[in-house]
Amino acid sequence: MNTNTRQYKFKHPDRNIKWICRIFTYLLVIISVYPVIFVVITSFKSDEEFYKNIWGFAANPQFSNYWTAWTTGHIGGGLLTSAIVTIISLVIILTAGTLGGYALARLKVPFGKIILFLLIVTFMLPSEAVIMPLYLMLSKLKLNSYVMLILPYIGWNIPMTITIMRNFFLSMPQELIEASRIDGCSEIKSLIQISIPLMKPALSVSAIFAFVGIWGDLFWAQIALSTTSSLKTLTMSALSFQGQYNTSWGPMSAAICITIIPLIVFFLFVQKYFVQGITGGAVKG
Repeated sequence: MNTNTRQYKFKHPDRNIKWICRIFTYLLVIISVYPVIFVVITSFKSDEEFYKNIWGFAANPQFSNYWTAWTTGHIGGGLLTSAIVTIISLVIILTAGTLGGYALARLKVPFGKIILFLLIVTFMLPSEAVIMPLYLMLSKLKLNSYVMLILPYIGWNIPMTITIMRNFFLSMPQELIEASRIDGCSEIKSLIQISIPLMKPALSVSAIFAFVGIWGDLFWAQIALSTTSSLKTLTMSALSFQGQYNTSWGPMSAAICITIIPLIVFFLFVQKYFVQGITGGAVKG
C-alpha cells in the first residue's frame, strides 16, 4: 500500500508537468498558426464583408481576389524580382559561408577567434542601425537596383551562416578529414568530396534562415528601390492595395498568401534536413 502511494506521488507531478507542457505547446502553435489562417480567410472576403465580419469565414468567397492581386498588384513582376534576388543571394551566402566556416574550423587562420567574435557581434546588431549610412554609400556608387538589394542581404546573412557552418565542421569527425589528407586530397578536394555530402542539415538550416529573411523583407526593399518605380519585390507588390485612406483587404491578403506559398514549398523540400540540423547541433555554439 505504501509502495503504491509512493509511486503515485512520484508519477503524479510528472504527469502534471507533461500536461502543462502540452497545453503550452498547443497555445504556441495556435498563436503562430492563427495569423496565417486569418490571412487565408480574409483573402476570400470582399471589403464590405471584411468590415461586417472580421473574424468569421467568408459567406460568399471571392476567388477573384487572387486574380486582382496578380493583375492589379503586379504580383508576377514582384515574384520574378524576389526570386532573382533570393536565388543569387542564397548561392553567394551559402558558398561564402561554407568556405568561411571551413576555414575558421579546420585551417589555422590568424586571429580566428577575433574574426569569429566580430562575426557574432555583426549579426547581433540590428540592421536598422546601419540602414542610412549603407544606403548613402550604395547610392553614391550608382549601383544597379538588383545589386542594391543583393549586397546588403549577403552582408547581413553571411556572419550567421559562417557561424553555423563552423560549428558543423567542428562537430564532424576529424578522422575523416585526416584520412582524406593521407590519401592526397587537398583542402578544396577534401571539402567537396568529404564535407559537403555530409553538410545537408547545416546547409538547410542556413538556407531557411536566409531565405525567410530575404524573401519576406520589406524594410530594405522599400529604401533601396525608393528611386525606381518599375522594380518591386513581392512584399512591395502586396502593399500596393494599401492606400492613404482605405485598404483593399481581400486582394492584399490574397497577395500575402501568394507570398507565403514559396516559403511553405521551400520548407517542405528541406524540412527533413532542417530538423536534422537542429537536433544534430548544427546551430549549437
